[in-house]
Amino acid sequence: MPPAPPASSPPSKVRRREAFLAGCRPATRRIHAPILDVAAARGHLNPRGLGRARAFSDLGSLGQSSVGFETLADYEAADAAGRAPYGGAEYGVVQSPEADAVCAKFAALHGGAGAIVCASGLAAIATVLDAFAPKLVLIPEGLYFPAWRYMAEANLSETGRAALVTYPAGASGAEVGALLDEAGRLFAPADTMVYLEAPVSGTFEIPDIAGIAAAAARAGIRTVMDNTWGSHVRFRPLDHGIGIAVQATTKYEGGYGDTPSGVAVARAEADIARLRRRLRIGGHGAVSPQTCARLFHRVDGAKARLDRHEATAAALMAWFEGKAFTARILSPTRADSPHHARYQQYFGAGNSLFTVAFDEGLPGERVHAFVDALLLFRVAESWGGHVSLVLPVHPRRDPATLPKGATFRFNAGLEEAGDLIADLEQAARAAPL
Repeated sequence: MPPAPPASSPPSKVRRREAFLAGCRPATRRIHAPILDVAAARGHLNPRGLGRARAFSDLGSLGQSSVGFETLADYEAADAAGRAPYGGAEYGVVQSPEADAVCAKFAALHGGAGAIVCASGLAAIATVLDAFAPKLVLIPEGLYFPAWRYMAEANLSETGRAALVTYPAGASGAEVGALLDEAGRLFAPADTMVYLEAPVSGTFEIPDIAGIAAAAARAGIRTVMDNTWGSHVRFRPLDHGIGIAVQATTKYEGGYGDTPSGVAVARAEADIARLRRRLRIGGHGAVSPQTCARLFHRVDGAKARLDRHEATAAALMAWFEGKAFTARILSPTRADSPHHARYQQYFGAGNSLFTVAFDEGLPGERVHAFVDALLLFRVAESWGGHVSLVLPVHPRRDPATLPKGATFRFNAGLEEAGDLIADLEQAARAAPL
């Protein structure tokens, strides 16, 4: 068993955070008051359910595992179809009516033929890969690590582990097309998949999405894109020729860190049928009705939250830009980014994320001390929620192409931008860089 979590965080830091919050604006205090002592909250960043939608839905399900039928014939018909006449699955743990409602909503938001909802973004990725069992997958450099790990370790085809071919994170359609031509001599189109992630995790390169989709379409090859960075609010992959869009709806769609889930939306009816079949076989659709109810209602506010995240991130980047210890800021929203033109072409607006590369002359322990001195930015994985976060970036890439100094990704939450800047300033005084 893992060791029990500490009873509390270091008292001195909790007291400093409490004193700092006393001077913050009400919106910031509402977010951080429940998590003054993050260890006492067991690491949960939303223990009071901030941003809660309706506590339950009126769709007729409380999440029961058993679904009843009046006659054996009714049950047999539902079992054959995998669907109950009341909505949801014939066996409630697989797919609830609330999950049905989420799927219909996300299919409409993406302009797809249908959607599935899974217990996490990674579960959605894994379900897509399992459903089509490719023997060859083309992936970008710097792919989201859990997705890469699954592809590298799981048996994705009946003949064994799928072959993975890496293409540059900012690749053109021609570059990927050349790889597809080569793959076509070894694998059938149905056994090949092109997987995109845009922008790429941590370093935010953007490939030629439309060009890659066109090259794959000419070869008759399925495309899948992780669209978590932009959400459907900023980008609809299916409109640009992508076959299947995947999103971790834990992030902007749920907005408050308490909707662990992921969706996959397919453009073609045949693809969504295959995904639904895989979901039923694997059981990955067992997402709690409460999570689905929150997600169903919260997604309506995703654009307003994203706009707020974007504005706050811009203010934080401006603060870092003027500092001698900042070597580089990575974000496609910036005019100095080599991927800015593609950002404008595809997305047009940003989100909460940016990465800071600190001056390579700074000892790592000094940068770590600065991060540890932050009071509002919490060290945590994930992003897109209401709490501002910070995490080191360790991209799997040729070191020659990456910044040399310590590199950290920041998530701008829903706190007041001025309070977050004040937090950066007090950390810079407490742990000078």
